[in-house]
Amino acid sequence: RTVWNTNQVNQTNIEPLVAELLDNGNFVLRYSSIKSSFLWQSFDYPTDTLLLGMKLGWDRTKNLTKNLTSWASKNDPSSGSRVFAIENWKVSHGLLFSKGQLEYRTDLSYRSLVNITETEKEITHSLNMATNVSSISLLQMTYTGSLQLLELIGGEMKFLFYFPLDFCDYYNVCGDNSYCNYSINTSRDCGCIAGFEPGGQYAYAWGMTKSRQRCVRKSLSCQEKEFKKIRNMKLPDTEYAIVDTKVGLEECEKRCLMNCNCTAFANTDIRNGGS
Repeated sequence: RTVWNTNQVNQTNIEPLVAELLDNGNFVLRYSSIKSSFLWQSFDYPTDTLLLGMKLGWDRTKNLTKNLTSWASKNDPSSGSRVFAIENWKVSHGLLFSKGQLEYRTDLSYRSLVNITETEKEITHSLNMATNVSSISLLQMTYTGSLQLLELIGGEMKFLFYFPLDFCDYYNVCGDNSYCNYSINTSRDCGCIAGFEPGGQYAYAWGMTKSRQRCVRKSLSCQEKEFKKIRNMKLPDTEYAIVDTKVGLEECEKRCLMNCNCTAFANTDIRNGGS
């Protein structure tokens, strides 16, 4: 009986088809005389691992959405409940889900590891690492819910990246208008950003029944608006933000001052120091 197939049909019925495992790990189906074009490739259907040359995200040309899905358990390679997906909230993010619920959103340390392509044809992330014949680099979504970048050299394995790291990596862990400040001594700490104060309650973002005190804006009119710089922060997601990658911070501030609904502004990409 058939266990697996590619759902591809030989439309020419003249030239034979060839199945080939390439050196980069890509298993491809192609016509025997054409080596650069594939009828089907395994890189379009990732499981729990991203290799060099693979892409995650949206391929609008092929109408494919490419995610990483964990194993069900340590010894069960069937699809598990942990998923790493690329979401396009005007600026693309890496999101970690557990049983369909959003748990984590990646930060700057992840963005420094990947090439991000955002065009009309694709919104994808791929590993930003040099090809090395003596080593294998891979990004893996584990069954325990962590995202790991591994490097295999001979029989030795090195961990180059691990996410999440601590309590503050939970998605929206402190609620709106607040920040999370993790330290070894306090373990966890949420605070209101400048211009906001504690008031009311909100439920934990990842489905817990407990609640925390939320942060609400102090009375402020549009004419009294001023901005306070906050450093070393992971910015909120951009699902409901206005994004214009063609303007700098000065122009962004001017536009924000003219719009009473605008409460803050920031660089969308702060790799290499931003502006």
